[in-house]
Amino acid sequence: MAGSTSTATVAAADDLVARACERAALEDFGGDGWREGLELLVGICESAPGINPGGREFVYGQFVGALWNRLRVVDYVKRHDEVRSERIERPLVVLGLPRTGTSLASCLLDQDPARRSLLTWEAEDSVPPSTSGTLRTDPRCRQKKAELDVLAEGLKAANIPLVHWDDADGPTECLFVQNQDFKAYLWEAYMPDDAYAEWLLHTDMTSAYQYQRTVLQMLQSRAPGTWSLKMPSHAVHIDTLLATYPDARIVWAHRDPFTSTASFLRLNYLSRAVLGAHVDTDVIVPNVLRQLREHVTRPMAARRRLGDARFFDLHYADLMRDPIEVMGALYDWAGDELTDTTRRAMLDWLASHPQDRFGVAPYSLDGSGVTRADLEPIFDEYLSAFDVDLEGDPA
Repeated sequence: MAGSTSTATVAAADDLVARACERAALEDFGGDGWREGLELLVGICESAPGINPGGREFVYGQFVGALWNRLRVVDYVKRHDEVRSERIERPLVVLGLPRTGTSLASCLLDQDPARRSLLTWEAEDSVPPSTSGTLRTDPRCRQKKAELDVLAEGLKAANIPLVHWDDADGPTECLFVQNQDFKAYLWEAYMPDDAYAEWLLHTDMTSAYQYQRTVLQMLQSRAPGTWSLKMPSHAVHIDTLLATYPDARIVWAHRDPFTSTASFLRLNYLSRAVLGAHVDTDVIVPNVLRQLREHVTRPMAARRRLGDARFFDLHYADLMRDPIEVMGALYDWAGDELTDTTRRAMLDWLASHPQDRFGVAPYSLDGSGVTRADLEPIFDEYLSAFDVDLEGDPA
């Protein structure tokens, strides 16, 4: 990578590193596995046509924030060596195509007091780790909630739809930790071309998973519980996932792939507008379709090697029809107890979080650059292997 990286890119990346070090008053990043991804991203942001300086500075601010948190995590673990002895046992890991109900499943699992979720606020501001009693009252949680309330009002005023939303004190995706190793689809979602996406599909993800494990060890050292984790793109890296968490219990979320693709493409176009760069649909659409193909072909190949018993199939249609029955089946498969208290907590959460609370988002392929005929070859084997309810043709 170093040989193909321009001097200007290295200088810009060094500036971001210096900003993070100054903000944290620290310098040890715990290795340099993050550097290649950062330089690749910065190179795109520095050279892509039409980049808006304000948009670039916003994304660079996100890079600095990720580096800042990483510095503090590394420093905390160095000062608290006992964190390294924390054992992460039998985590439930929800994965699958994007936009398949992974958020709903993780929110329901989060109602179980025996479980531990990665919360939105603590993923980006992890030090010092909170205690069990203050996870949702920590001042950092309250500050994040206030920030998100302002963001939600701004988006509503601008008539920008909330395609995806994580509450400050609710579970979020593992990519908000893996982004601190600069190997995460969070960063890809901003990019106007496919260079970083292609790199992500083929790079060694070991350092990202090892860093994530360190963060989870640190967080559970003061707020323990059996982890419930979720990130659709775990599906692309199951071998690395299991090398990191050998006894992980894998929950594969299934939904009509034509509907989920329509929703995912919509989210992609919204996120890529942040940089203001020219976005070529002839590049982005094939890029997104390659990602989606890997989200089904790689886990199917892994499942053939590992066996069906290693996976629980969680169907979106069933989750919508009777979420508590689905949770009961998941708990039975996992060998866990779904108590009456947790069941009531799940029902209460469902009552207070209706699906349409941010409005109804239409799922349509119109104007996306993709037709159903384009998608059928991608999902034919997947649909043949799993009894997925189709929701109707997105038009």
